[in-house]
Amino acid sequence: CILYARAMGYNACYTDHSLFGFADIGSIHINKVLQITLSDIDHIICVSNTCRENLVLRAKIHPSIVSTIPNAVDATKFLPDPTRRFPINTINIILISR
Repeated sequence: CILYARAMGYNACYTDHSLFGFADIGSIHINKVLQITLSDIDHIICVSNTCRENLVLRAKIHPSIVSTIPNAVDATKFLPDPTRRFPINTINIILISR
């Protein structure tokens, strides 16, 4: 999608959620693909400072076009209703993941 957007003259933004390595053959290949793909990108958003630093090194891009927006949850908006617990007087732990 980035290449199509650039070909049509649109601005393009890339979001990164990964921490690929530097040493194994798969990572070296992905890093080369990133260098080519992100060479003409307008802006990049990473989910952590570690992710940002990793991407800047891997893709050899200028840090000024990379921003960090941390993943976050406002815990005050996700308080369970204790009266709806089943069975009573227990704590249920739920994991939501992808």
